[in-house]
Amino acid sequence: PEAADARDPSNDLAASASPGDPPEGDGASPEGRSLGDTPPDPRSGLGSEASPDRRTQREGTLHYSEVFDPSVVPFKRNRALDTVGEDLVLRVNPSRFETLEPVGNTVVRGREVFWGSLLVEGEAGQRIPIPSVSPEGQILSYQATPAQAVRFERDEAGNFYATPTLAGRLRLVFVTDAPSHWFGRVLPADASFAGIPRALRPRVPKSVAREAREVAEAIGIEKDLGFIPTLERLVGYFRSFEPGDPPPAKGSAYKDIALGKRGICRHRSHAFVITAQTLGIPARYVFNEAHVFVEVYVSGTDPGWLRIDLGGGADELQVHGGEGKRLHQPVTPDPFEKPAGFGDPQSAGATRVEGLPDAEPRESDPSDAGPGLAEASATGAAGPIVRARAQPGLVPTRTTLGIAGNFLFRGEAVKVSGRVETVDGAPVPTGLVQVLLMPARRADAAPLALLGTAAIQDGRYTVEVAIPARQSPGSYELISEFLGDGTFAASVGN
Repeated sequence: PEAADARDPSNDLAASASPGDPPEGDGASPEGRSLGDTPPDPRSGLGSEASPDRRTQREGTLHYSEVFDPSVVPFKRNRALDTVGEDLVLRVNPSRFETLEPVGNTVVRGREVFWGSLLVEGEAGQRIPIPSVSPEGQILSYQATPAQAVRFERDEAGNFYATPTLAGRLRLVFVTDAPSHWFGRVLPADASFAGIPRALRPRVPKSVAREAREVAEAIGIEKDLGFIPTLERLVGYFRSFEPGDPPPAKGSAYKDIALGKRGICRHRSHAFVITAQTLGIPARYVFNEAHVFVEVYVSGTDPGWLRIDLGGGADELQVHGGEGKRLHQPVTPDPFEKPAGFGDPQSAGATRVEGLPDAEPRESDPSDAGPGLAEASATGAAGPIVRARAQPGLVPTRTTLGIAGNFLFRGEAVKVSGRVETVDGAPVPTGLVQVLLMPARRADAAPLALLGTAAIQDGRYTVEVAIPARQSPGSYELISEFLGDGTFAASVGN
């Protein structure tokens, strides 16, 4: 599990992404700063700055800690930076904080559900940065141990925060979601610069913009090129970078690296954000302890933020905490050009990957996968439903389910509760349970709908669900599935 430890109670942005994991990667050094003064690579924590540097060679071994299930490796959002300074440093813009009230464990069509588990430590009332899946995610529910109220917030760069009621360390288990378009989408033909909300339109210092326009001109981006062609050309260009010796120092690190097409993930992302923002595209630099990628706002049909991987360069990526988890698969594939040598997006640009969770194949069209999956999609589940499966070598568990009455009406809420424990009766402390609607007496059938998810607290779970209003009257079964984790095996109750 990832720990977010507050290093300085007076600074509510100071927290460590994963203390104990070996931080890898070169430090970022702004121009004019000696090597000895180089600040730590922001990926080793939850820092709030990213400076340009000229260390463009391939890296060695990267270490990534996964706290979400399904796993989003290597795209966990530890921190997003959205502001370009005159010194070419990217920072978090001081902003308002939006309170995220838990909305309940309801799956909404077009959104996908994840659960996270992490340790946080700080003072009572201290705002602590926490990882997220998507800038547009919601908090569905949470459990804190020791039990206490936790306030969730999000800043204007899409960074998430948790504020505990009690001082000290707590285990925070939360259910969150993300829109499917965040992971990949068909680029809308009606996307335009004019459609970008005023609050998101970038502001770049004039001195930086002059250099960025020279870069854009060298890429071949004309002034009247449309939004989508501009974005496609930018992504294709910055994906074609290669690790290697830095280009000759003729000007700023940004301009030399952008025109020299040299660098790994942080160089590509840093240069992309500055160039994109100058051209009027809202763009953010997003990082975790192993990888840097970008996100851009796409206007038009189904507007929102889109994750874009620009690649990188390393010998190996080691994933920690992926055992027993499933690898998330986007519903819609990456829509951008993939130059030769771009590689596997889930490798963070590494040649070898160790500890990657197993991938669950996703049908390209749920309507072709049988009536169960088609109905699940129609009633709100985002794509085929991930099922509990056998996990040899883990502690066996059993799951129970309780519900009042045998007759339910469509659209009527009902409370489902139960326990998840080992075969010896010891409570499973944390995890996620999903409640499924199944055809009666057909254990091998596909689910008809995912009705809800619940976080386990000391072996117990409770969730309010409802039979979809579109479901035909008839006989059905409800089952609850504990999805398991790296210690406890999955189990099913009915």
